[in-house]
Amino acid sequence: MIRVRLAPPALAVFVYALVVATADGQSLVAAKGSDAAPPELTAAITAALAPGSVSVKSGDVQLDLWWVKAIALTKAPEGAPAWGDVSDGTLVGAIRVSAPWSDIRGYVVRPGVYTLRYARQPANGDHLGVSPNREFVLMSPAAADTTPDPVGYKGAVDLSKQTVRRAHPSALSLDPAAANAAPLSPVKTDLDLEGVVFSVPTSAGPSLTFGLILRGVIQN
Repeated sequence: MIRVRLAPPALAVFVYALVVATADGQSLVAAKGSDAAPPELTAAITAALAPGSVSVKSGDVQLDLWWVKAIALTKAPEGAPAWGDVSDGTLVGAIRVSAPWSDIRGYVVRPGVYTLRYARQPANGDHLGVSPNREFVLMSPAAADTTPDPVGYKGAVDLSKQTVRRAHPSALSLDPAAANAAPLSPVKTDLDLEGVVFSVPTSAGPSLTFGLILRGVIQN
């Protein structure tokens, strides 16, 4: 049996927390917080991030996330903002990993601080993984990714390869969330991939709501 460690007392200062029970007895715990962006990030990237943090607890691993103040769009959306309105390589946030943890491909990510950049999987057979969705965020070491500017698809992939030191980048799958999904509510796909719903403002004003898969593995 896997035991779930209770969140530390410091989590009491968070605005709220949602506990998402899973079939195997583990649980994801998502909570808003007020932690400052980690010092490992450059001043320029820190300046692009919104105040406050979100922590997601899964067993002994804690993931602290910071999102940008506004996700840059390539054009004003005709309706609700969508990832199709975002350029490959756009900075969307940062994440701190407290212990060894697996990305969507099962690659082990070492504890540390990483940037998050959007990338759309090309429809050319060179897959990041077998997934019903082509939208991902790629994790790159904070020491390597130093600018908030868009870096394009190749730039994001090249940076992200340094996370797991493989031929593929370190990817987290984006899963479209229901339009009425509340921030920090659970999301689970047909492939039993589990995550949390987030809502981040865009440069057009309205927020982009999405599920970020944080537990589960896809294979190619």
